[in-house]
Amino acid sequence: MKSFYIDYPQEKIDDYQHAYRCIFCKIPTTTIFGLLENHSENCAYRNKQGKSAQLEAKLKPHIERFNESLTDEVD
Repeated sequence: MKSFYIDYPQEKIDDYQHAYRCIFCKIPTTTIFGLLENHSENCAYRNKQGKSAQLEAKLKPHIERFNESLTDEVD
């Protein structure tokens, strides 16, 4: 399941009442639609979140194995 990212900094688009865009890459929120890959490739937010997601993916298998070894097995 893909993560849904809506916590990026946004700014109002001039001349529109309810239109916003990413502060970093200036892509409208309706185009981004909560997906990291819909930000521009050089977007500071996308790059930061992408690195965090990669690190989390590397650590997740180790954390799951650690938690499994701590569970008690009952017959």
